[in-house]
Amino acid sequence: MTGINSPEKTLITGNLWHAIWIMSWPLILTTIANSLVGLVDVQVAGTLGAATQAAVGLAEHVLFVFMLTILSIGVGTTALVARAFGASEEEEMVKAAGQSFLLSIMLGLALAAVASLTAHFAMGYFSQSKEVLDSGRAYLAAYSFVLLPFSVTVIANAAFRAIGDSKTPLYIVSAMTAVNIAGDYLTVIYNWPVPGLGIRGMAYAALLGSGLGAVLALYFLHRSQLKPALKALFPPDKKMLRRICNIGIPSAMQRLFWALSVFVIFFILMGCPHSVQALASWTIGMRVESLVFMPLMALSLSVSSIVGQNLGAGETARAYKAGWRVTGIGILMMVAAALTLFFGAEQIAGSMTREPEALKYTSDYLRINALAEPFLALAMILAGALQGAGETRTPMLLTIFTNWLIRIPLAYVLALPLKLGVTGVWWAMTASIVIHGILMTLRYQAKDWIKEKI
Repeated sequence: MTGINSPEKTLITGNLWHAIWIMSWPLILTTIANSLVGLVDVQVAGTLGAATQAAVGLAEHVLFVFMLTILSIGVGTTALVARAFGASEEEEMVKAAGQSFLLSIMLGLALAAVASLTAHFAMGYFSQSKEVLDSGRAYLAAYSFVLLPFSVTVIANAAFRAIGDSKTPLYIVSAMTAVNIAGDYLTVIYNWPVPGLGIRGMAYAALLGSGLGAVLALYFLHRSQLKPALKALFPPDKKMLRRICNIGIPSAMQRLFWALSVFVIFFILMGCPHSVQALASWTIGMRVESLVFMPLMALSLSVSSIVGQNLGAGETARAYKAGWRVTGIGILMMVAAALTLFFGAEQIAGSMTREPEALKYTSDYLRINALAEPFLALAMILAGALQGAGETRTPMLLTIFTNWLIRIPLAYVLALPLKLGVTGVWWAMTASIVIHGILMTLRYQAKDWIKEKI
């Protein structure tokens, strides 16, 4: 175990490109592993039919509403722990991590209980298909309990990233991914160990993988310089909990409004021809695209830690420069990804579904959304930089504006009154991402976030 003043403070000293590299490559692999789980979920569900694919996508978005609260605590954890680490304030770092664990565990317990009781009924508001509802409810019955181990893993990984350790989250998530994917194939494709589990087997695989992740997270914490945080859960510190929430609540609202906008998109797609295939294609398209934009999430997480530590150390110019350098990397990656999605749309869609309408809708989704990928890099990575500074209000406000005042009204008008159908929804999504990227760029350039007090 090393101390807070160890030479590991590479994010605030030395070559900035090196700091970006050592933080980013493990996180890119970590987020790709995460997205692989979602991709395999959809592919395996596809062997059970388009209705099952739609059910998986819908059920996971219902539960995401519960998960986003825990994810928002992770944003607060990263900002506070990174700032304290950069300023060499070990007691503050330990207190921020410990109180984050306390808050997340309490939320995990409460949300798991609420989700298991209410998520089952929530499905009925988003689909009229009996097959989709039956599959989705069977999936949620087990999947809801993933919230507790999820809460432990999220905060542990956020704390590791905050101190510049991006390799440990990679180890944890890789183990989770391996168990989850193996469980999907064994329970659904190979009917083992209990025949006929179907979609419920996928939920059990997710629960097993998440449980393993929580155990590994606690093990690595015990062996790290964050070990004292495990003893700092009690007593509750109202001031620290308030600081975590002040950063986390806007992040939670950002994710909440995004998740709710997704449900509205579901309603719009339900009004389009071939609604089940439309929902299935949305699920497939999002999962395929997530494999592409998950590296952006990695870069966003990476720049959060770099910005947070450098602001804590008083290196404001280095913090600002890091945001643009990481964003440049993301834009280059997304240009390459966009070309792949645009020209390989049919082949990619064909590997996920054989139903003609779902194949067409998925291909259109990939081509149209490919046009917005570079702007997605601007929106996601610069938002990560702001969040690392503790400035979570702007990402929240821009998410609300671009999703609720641009994406949803435009999707409705294009899809239904103008009768463009599913394709109109895809164009509305692309337009909102382009505008989001431009507005986020203008906000970052203003530099007011550098003076944010947390």
